[in-house]
Amino acid sequence: MEKIKFSNTGFKVTYRSEEIIFLPREYRLFKFLYQNPSRIFSREELLDAVWSMEDPVDRTVDDHIYRVRKKIEYLSSVVEIETIRGQGYLLSMKEVHESPLLKDNEVSTQVKSLFHKYHLYGQGDALKLLEENQNVFGFHIDLPNLLYLHFMKGDFSWFLEAQEITFWEKCFYLLHIYSFIELDKMKCLDYFTCALSAEEIPEYQRLEMKLLSRLSLLIYTKQLDEAATLLHQSKKEIDEKNIEGFIPLIFLSELYLALLQKDLQEIEVRMEETKKYLVNYPYLRENANFSIVKGIYCLLKNNESKAEDHFDEGFQLLQKAKFIPGVLMNINMILFYLDEFGLHGRLQTYYLELKKKHLQEYKLNELHSKIELQLKYHLK
Repeated sequence: MEKIKFSNTGFKVTYRSEEIIFLPREYRLFKFLYQNPSRIFSREELLDAVWSMEDPVDRTVDDHIYRVRKKIEYLSSVVEIETIRGQGYLLSMKEVHESPLLKDNEVSTQVKSLFHKYHLYGQGDALKLLEENQNVFGFHIDLPNLLYLHFMKGDFSWFLEAQEITFWEKCFYLLHIYSFIELDKMKCLDYFTCALSAEEIPEYQRLEMKLLSRLSLLIYTKQLDEAATLLHQSKKEIDEKNIEGFIPLIFLSELYLALLQKDLQEIEVRMEETKKYLVNYPYLRENANFSIVKGIYCLLKNNESKAEDHFDEGFQLLQKAKFIPGVLMNINMILFYLDEFGLHGRLQTYYLELKKKHLQEYKLNELHSKIELQLKYHLK
């Protein structure tokens, strides 16, 4: 059954499109009963569970049950609080029938198309709402999109905990998560190269790894001639196949390479080209990355104050897109260029601290060795 969602902030409960606001004790009472369905609780047991530090009057439980029942009338098709004469109260859950739209291929196709557009334009809130309301809209998120959603939200531990998903189905994401943590980018590049030679990698992931993922790692490892060759090949294939989602990313890769080469004329040309493209195709994540690139260019021109403005703008856009991997990738990118340009002052200290904070928040240091074990086992 689709779950009722509880939010301690504001003592709010949501189910599909319904939202109920409780008073604090009503909220705790309902949550306690919901977490212990089909079990009879006496008044004394409910008093101990919900009012343990207080001295309520005799009718406290009955009064609160009455008020909770009134508020959950909207959820009567899902849950009900029953009175068991002489024993107490029980919360029962009702069977919810699946939407007939779940078997409608046209709905499924249209939702996938909508999901693709939200993904492309970096609409994190919309993607989150789709995920949380699958039954309402009458569709199920397929595995490729499910994987992306967990990655987007920074739910990196899930990729190791989801035992029902094979290594090869999640290899693409494990490689990227590993690249956020591992300092030796040559090692990351080797793993990506090994994965590309494995037949088990899904084709839609292989294409991105081949055209884009290895390219960024060649830039990180300063293999400039090989990066330039791959950039030319990738750009040609992306143009021929008209892979719209890759076009702004290849523009950004050209800028990363030009910045590393400190080619000011090439940077200006590529900046103008990228700017024009993003005016016509306002992809949120790519606009965020472009702001970071503009900041890096300001660093190259010794304008740290202007660089900070662009960095702040970029991270605000990534926050709006709800795209956690983009935050981690750009922190690493800024630190890479600060080091490359020999800027070891206040900005570097700030972004090193910011990286440390994010590594802790998303438990990435704990995941490092676990992911590496899987990569070694399957790819070496």
